[in-house]
Amino acid sequence: MANIITTSGLCKQYGAAMGVKDLDLSVPEGVIYGFLGPNGAGKSTTMKMILGLAKPTRGTIIVFDKEVNRRNRLAILKETGSLIEAPSFYAHLTGKENLKIISTLKELPDSEIDRVLKFVRLEDQKNKKAGQYSLGMKQRLGLAGALLGNPRLLILDEPTNGLDPAGIQEIRELICSLPKSFGITVMVSSHLLSEIDQMAGHIGVISRGELVFQDRLSALHDRSESRIAIRTLDNIAAGSVLSSQGIAYQEQEGYLLIPKLNDNQLAGYFIRFLKEDIGVVRIEERKKTLEDIFLELTGMAVKL
Repeated sequence: MANIITTSGLCKQYGAAMGVKDLDLSVPEGVIYGFLGPNGAGKSTTMKMILGLAKPTRGTIIVFDKEVNRRNRLAILKETGSLIEAPSFYAHLTGKENLKIISTLKELPDSEIDRVLKFVRLEDQKNKKAGQYSLGMKQRLGLAGALLGNPRLLILDEPTNGLDPAGIQEIRELICSLPKSFGITVMVSSHLLSEIDQMAGHIGVISRGELVFQDRLSALHDRSESRIAIRTLDNIAAGSVLSSQGIAYQEQEGYLLIPKLNDNQLAGYFIRFLKEDIGVVRIEERKKTLEDIFLELTGMAVKL
C-alpha cells in the first residue's frame, strides 16, 4: 500500500525544547490514520508542518510523492483539506456565505457548496448565521469547508473536541464514510484512544514529540491478549513445574503470568502443583485494555 504522507527525521525545535523529535510517519493512501497522543504531545505541530503552516527545524515531509517546500506547497494544498484546531467563521454571515468565500478562493462552482452542505447535513441550516450555530454545527461547517473541491487528503486536528456525545457520533460517522464514499485519505488526531479506536484502521502514537508506536490498529489490539495470573505459596517451585512442561512465564508482583490455557490444561497444572505440595492461593485472568497499553506507550501509566 503506497503512502500518501511520509516524514523522515521530522523535528521542530522551540528554543531549547524539542516539540517534535525525529518523527518518521507513514500514512497509507485510502485509510483513516489515527494520530494519537496526550495534549501537548506534538500532534498539532506535526500537522501544521505537513500543511506548510510551520517550518520544520529539520527533516523531510513527502505528500503525494512531492516534498513539502515553497515550490510544491500550493500544488499539495490544492489536493488537501484541513481543519486545524477550532474552525473560524464570519459570525454575521450565513453558513453558505462562509463557504462561498472559500469556494471563490478555490475557484469552485456553487454546486460544490451545495454538495458539501448536504454531506455534513447542514443543507437546512445553510441560510442561518454562523454565529447562531451550535458547536457541533460549527464543526460540521468546518468539515464542509475542508471538503470543498473533493481533496485527496483530509487533515483533521481533534475534530470532536468539546462536542457532546451526539455531536461526537455525528462527526465520527461523517469521517468514517469518507474513504469509502469519496476515496479520501483522512489523518485525524485525538488525545482519546476510544475515539481513534472507533474510526481508524492505522494508528500512530506520539508522546513528548516522539513516535512510540505505528502500525495497524489491530496490532495494538493484539497487545491486549489475555493471560493467566497464578499466585502460589512457592512461586519458585511452581515456576520449575511450568518450565519443565515448556510453559513460558513471567514473575510480576508476586504472581506467575502464563499464556491463556484452556480449562483442562489449567486443571492439569494445578494437579501437578498439588502433587508437588505447592499450594495455589489465587488465580485470575488478566487482560490489558487498550487504555492500559496507551498509557504505557506514552509513559502515563500510574504505578501503584
